[in-house]
Amino acid sequence: MFNEVNKKKQVYELGIIFGWIFMFISFFAILFMRTSENWSSLLIFALSTIIGLLFIAFFGKKIKDLSNVFKQEYVTRELKNIFPDSNYYYNEGFTQHEVVASKLLKKQDRYSSEDLITGEFDGVGFKCSDVHQQDVRSSGKHTTVVTIFRGRVYEFDFFKNFKYNLLLLQPYNYRPFESYKKIKLESNLFNSEFKVYAKDEHEAFYILTPHFMERLLVLDRKYRDKISFSFNNNNLFIAVDNRIDTFDIKAFTPVSKDLIDSYVEEFKDMKEFITLLTLNSKLFKQ
Repeated sequence: MFNEVNKKKQVYELGIIFGWIFMFISFFAILFMRTSENWSSLLIFALSTIIGLLFIAFFGKKIKDLSNVFKQEYVTRELKNIFPDSNYYYNEGFTQHEVVASKLLKKQDRYSSEDLITGEFDGVGFKCSDVHQQDVRSSGKHTTVVTIFRGRVYEFDFFKNFKYNLLLLQPYNYRPFESYKKIKLESNLFNSEFKVYAKDEHEAFYILTPHFMERLLVLDRKYRDKISFSFNNNNLFIAVDNRIDTFDIKAFTPVSKDLIDSYVEEFKDMKEFITLLTLNSKLFKQ
């Protein structure tokens, strides 16, 4: 089942290894040639370093292409087993505008999104995809690229507007929101796990019943304090900052049944959001 994929991937991995070897040999040769001031040899070794980098980039792209072909077949197949009325688009995702409008993430310098899934379960429409945000920081002499968010973003559509706008963020995600105010709840445990921002305090208490908070805390523990929630207009957004490319084949990691099992686990998580939080309940609708 996976032999053909692994054989192709191993060839590409050898290309990456060759590129790294080529680059490091050239790098240390450049350091040596500097002492002898042999500039023609120095130029040759510099070009060799660039060639090594090109090998790494080329074969890395080949693994990405192989991953996309693999995902088209296996992600779609496993997805249909759990959500028959769903669709998978490996090269599509949320726009940055959609993600920023959820209030869970800010706009960043670099943005990408892929592995879009759309569908419906138990009357609740949903959409989710991988999201990667990076901030480019410059101090004048040095420029660094910092990953701000890398994980999965989910959107659940209830076809009717919420009566409230509510944000549940991790403590380390603090930042002010225009027209939102911070709410303290009676549960000290919940206050320690989430920072609650709301447009209206009474409506925050209406949705955050003790029973519902318990379910949110279950998800918070499961995702190890990497999950945030936004109730915005007629949508619930969930962001999980797990630093994972959800469905991708990884270099130097054999493709096996474990990868397929990870697909199934992701789809079960999507179903769990709907069932555990009872998102089809009239509680969430006008």
